[in-house]
Amino acid sequence: MAGAQHTKEYKAVVTALVELRSERGLSQTDLAHLLGRNRSFIAKVEICERRLDVVEFCTWVNALSFDPAEFIRIHLLGLLSKDTNGMRGQ
Repeated sequence: MAGAQHTKEYKAVVTALVELRSERGLSQTDLAHLLGRNRSFIAKVEICERRLDVVEFCTWVNALSFDPAEFIRIHLLGLLSKDTNGMRGQ
């Protein structure tokens, strides 16, 4: 099963990346061109078949004219804090 090893947090980040690409009016092919990659690379990331490393993530978000640190603050930190809040005091 594609993406079975990915956490719900990772999948939420990928969903946000897809939404940001769409908001920018870019196709997978357009983004691939900006990144110097092929469209299948974009497709595999977007269906969670391939995982982005931190450098690829930053390059991807920059190509979408968005600050990677801001993207993380908006889309990931809230997810992580929700998971750890329930663990406090245990």
